[in-house]
Amino acid sequence: MFMKRFILFFLFVNFCFSACYEDKGKYDLVDYNDVTLNVVTSLTKKSIVLGDTVRIVPKMTWKYPDRDTLAYDYRWEMGLGNVVSTDRNFEYIPTSCGQFDVNFYMTDRQTGLVFHDSHTSIEVKSPYKVGWLILSEKDNRTSLSYVRRDSWKDEDKKIHYEWVAYPDVYATLYPDSPLGTGPLKLENMITGGEVDEVMVVQRTGGAYYLSGMDFAKVLALHEEFPGSTYPAGLEPVEVRNGGWQDFVLSANGDVYWKRNPGAEIQHVAAFIDIPLYFSGTTNGGQITQFFDLDTRDCGVVLMYDEGNNRVVGRATRFNSNSDSRPVEFTYAPDDPNVVKLTDLTGYKIMYLGDYAKGSGLNIILKEESTGNYYYQNMGFNYSSFKISNCTQELFAGSNVISDNTVYFRIRPSSYLFMGEGSKLYFYDVNTKIVKLFADYTNGNVVEILQDADAGEIGVALDDGNFYIYELSTEVLADENPGEKGLLFHVSDLGRIVDIEWKWGGSFNWAFKRYE
Repeated sequence: MFMKRFILFFLFVNFCFSACYEDKGKYDLVDYNDVTLNVVTSLTKKSIVLGDTVRIVPKMTWKYPDRDTLAYDYRWEMGLGNVVSTDRNFEYIPTSCGQFDVNFYMTDRQTGLVFHDSHTSIEVKSPYKVGWLILSEKDNRTSLSYVRRDSWKDEDKKIHYEWVAYPDVYATLYPDSPLGTGPLKLENMITGGEVDEVMVVQRTGGAYYLSGMDFAKVLALHEEFPGSTYPAGLEPVEVRNGGWQDFVLSANGDVYWKRNPGAEIQHVAAFIDIPLYFSGTTNGGQITQFFDLDTRDCGVVLMYDEGNNRVVGRATRFNSNSDSRPVEFTYAPDDPNVVKLTDLTGYKIMYLGDYAKGSGLNIILKEESTGNYYYQNMGFNYSSFKISNCTQELFAGSNVISDNTVYFRIRPSSYLFMGEGSKLYFYDVNTKIVKLFADYTNGNVVEILQDADAGEIGVALDDGNFYIYELSTEVLADENPGEKGLLFHVSDLGRIVDIEWKWGGSFNWAFKRYE
């Protein structure tokens, strides 16, 4: 009996010992091939453009490199739970824009053990985020084209640039949803630090806000008026983004405005359906254009009240909603020999531009009785609307311009560009020297514009040609600056009517950067 109990006890103890050993061996005593995953080596940039391929190769260190290192399953996730590859090396073309964390998982088929490493996040940018917008009429319809600049570094870490054109990009992306006809104007609408929209104004088919990410239609302009209907007589010809206030110019000379709940908040508030009133108006609404100013730097939207022979405007601060008052110019000192913006009787304003971060204005006037052109330069205070040190002189470039000339002052420099027919000139406001920049032979210059940091200038011709030039002292000093400075050219864009710089958001706009 005793022996029987002893045997049973021995078997029980042996069973328990055996069970513990197997359990312990499963987790602790099996000498599996441990893997150390170091920081993943990327063959791509941390910031890429949608359409580019992300390539990542994991770097592995094996405890036993002589064992089978292929008996693993792999899983790559780009974004939370989004499995995009089961290959060992990662190669993937993202399908959307955004910031994505990349996670790598290895599963040992024999033991079921999972090894994990997270790669630094990849930012996928829209290919249309920052660059040149070109509005034209092509095949009797509105056409939107786009040009962006890419960069790369060589072995010596020297930066090289190349340009990518997307001719007729809207029609390419949305062939079944055409824009309309009769294109008129573009406007970049800032809707956030890293996002924006594009306003396309046209004669028929509606004026539309387009997404800055993919140019998809966001909203029609008429939907931002009470009842989603334009007031009687409103025919939009231009729209201006002014932060806390936005403005619409009608073909009949009326201006409509809305106050936004935030400088970068769109499509919440409605436009007031009563035209904006300017004191001293005697001939009703006679606004014929919004001047092309950097509204963030200048703090104002200035308008040509041709019917009342003057310049009017509204304050458009981007950091405060309290300052939406009308612009009331004062001159200090008040020189009687200087033509005032408040009374242009006998003169016609041909151009008004800003420079030096909005602290200066320059103007081209035509005296109607003599046909003489005059150049004005002045300091401008956007808080008090005070004009100081205003000078007026017979314009040194009078012999190369006409009433059809288009102008653009490079804002951080002393150069005023002038497009007269097929010729492009520039004028140095310091030396008063006029120089031919380029002669295109065919086509007429219709728009001139600088890029974000004034390192480049874009020139559009009505025959469908668009040029990008380098702006540097070396180029401007050359005998043939147009030839020496040419960086990029694209043709066959239709009859170009407007170009606009697309900032991609308020961060780039505020810091004047090209990112």
